Amino acid sequence: EPDGPARPTLVLSNPSSTDITVQVTNIGGSATGGGVDYFSGPYNVTFPAGQTSATLNISITDDVIYEDTETIDIVIVETSLPAGVNLGTPDQAIVNIVDDDDVLVRFDRATDTVSEGDGTVTIRVVREGQAEIPVTVTVTTSDGTATAGVDYGTIGDPNPPVFTSITIAPDQSFVDVEVNLIDDDCQEVDETFIGDLSVVPADQRVILGTPNQTVITINDDDERTIEFINAPYATVEGDNTPYNVCLSITPVCDLPAEVELVPTQKQSAAPGDDYVPTPVTVNFPANQAISCVLINNIVDDSVTEDTECFSLVIVPPAGSGLVPGGNANVTITDNDPPQSGTFNDTIVGDPLYEVPLNTIANTTFTEVTSLCYEIHGEAGKIFNLISDGCVQVNAEYSAMDIPENGNIINKIGVLAYDNAGGCINIEVDVSNCVPVVNGVAYNDSVYNMNGVSASRRTGRARIAVPNCDRRLFDNLVFWVVCQDIGGQEMIKFQVLRGAGLFADSHGLIGQFWNIPVTVSNFTGTFSTNDSRVIPYVVTVQPDRTPQRQFVAELFHRTWDKSARPCLYAGDGQGGTVFDPTLTPNDPVIAGTFLDYEVSNLFASDFVYNRLEPRNCP
Repeated sequence: EPDGPARPTLVLSNPSSTDITVQVTNIGGSATGGGVDYFSGPYNVTFPAGQTSATLNISITDDVIYEDTETIDIVIVETSLPAGVNLGTPDQAIVNIVDDDDVLVRFDRATDTVSEGDGTVTIRVVREGQAEIPVTVTVTTSDGTATAGVDYGTIGDPNPPVFTSITIAPDQSFVDVEVNLIDDDCQEVDETFIGDLSVVPADQRVILGTPNQTVITINDDDERTIEFINAPYATVEGDNTPYNVCLSITPVCDLPAEVELVPTQKQSAAPGDDYVPTPVTVNFPANQAISCVLINNIVDDSVTEDTECFSLVIVPPAGSGLVPGGNANVTITDNDPPQSGTFNDTIVGDPLYEVPLNTIANTTFTEVTSLCYEIHGEAGKIFNLISDGCVQVNAEYSAMDIPENGNIINKIGVLAYDNAGGCINIEVDVSNCVPVVNGVAYNDSVYNMNGVSASRRTGRARIAVPNCDRRLFDNLVFWVVCQDIGGQEMIKFQVLRGAGLFADSHGLIGQFWNIPVTVSNFTGTFSTNDSRVIPYVVTVQPDRTPQRQFVAELFHRTWDKSARPCLYAGDGQGGTVFDPTLTPNDPVIAGTFLDYEVSNLFASDFVYNRLEPRNCP
């Protein structure tokens, strides 16, 4: 085709003395004249005088179309012969136009990703270049990580053959090949199979382009459900026996699985105080239906509590196709004896105050004891309980339902500095015992940020704030217990731990923390009908000036009649003593209770304020 004109040769039997011109014309063939494949005749051919051969020139069109070899049928026109020239044989000839054009075939993409449930995947074979005849190629599939007959079928059929010949017609530029996908119900990793393109070896004008290989990724779309099979769970605080948690996975597949069990607050149990919230990993080996794990995350405290509960939440890895079937409850049964007074270094006020004397300087006094005194305040007024460098606690008093019985605490206000330097206001009212943090109520949720936490439990609120003195505890933790005693609602304020504040702490309670106290024998006149009562002289800050001194009576039970020794001191607003005629009978607290009055629930405007000034709203 690209060689130029076709040149068939015509022959005379004898030379002529003059030029002889004859005519040749095309009479058919597979080629198309008119300039499509060649330029049509008739054609004039001249034999110069004296020559016996002449060449015919037929112009051939050199196109870019992939096609078969085509023919031009030509014949000598007998009527064009001059006198004396006869038509010999052969008088016809066939001119073959051999095509030199090629086409390129390739896949439309080198990779593809499908979902297992799509049913089929389409592999497209593209032809580049014009063609007047069909182009035949072969597509073959083979395993990558996927397996034929298990994960995918072969072309057009889930059974062999694994290859197919396809034909791209002249009026097509591509042909799609469908490969069946086998949708199972078992979870597995994403897998691949490979498609390869090849051409008929005999046709060297069909060129294999790129990409001539395509990798198909089959994304698994199956899910498995993981759920508890032996829930709920029950454990006893202090038992130190792990509880056994078992999970099931369905369906069972040969793909391992892993989830985390995350302990999550549900009801009264609190993370860190009642249970350790660290997630626990549960593994399912391949083809294993049940997996169990022993969990020992219960905190053994010394606080008398109701039966409490938290949840275990199944958390699968993101995108794993693992579906949690629900949560499980873990019930904690308390092992502590019934108490309503001191726990650990607990300080109690309702407003019968009980403060552990952990700094008794006189080594001859061997009793492990607390100081018991009474501050009823005044109804409708607010008094400071604790004042330290980074935290203060105020209490609002109200009259009892029977006013002559005295006053009780009906509201607690806490102002604390968090670890980020922010000011946190927490309020708890006896009516609902819900902690309100900076104006937001946390009834069914937990506030936990920058060292400050607040949450509601059954009939009480738990509050933790940063401790200025980190030598003993990082946090000051206390309960605000909303109790009903004989039909009278009142708040009992209990410090659970962290009472190791600065030595210059103050407030109706805080003034006795880490301050030296000397307890010595009482040598004055004493009269009592109760041989269990022993009077002592208590000197507060014996190494400092001013110091204060008062008489206290040792009695081996506290306000709630629990068997814990307590030094009862004061009278009236100082505390009920068994013999108020004792002398000296100086006030237990520094100054008078009126010196501790503040203007609002978060104010620090009283005589003995120790709170560091900051710009708090």
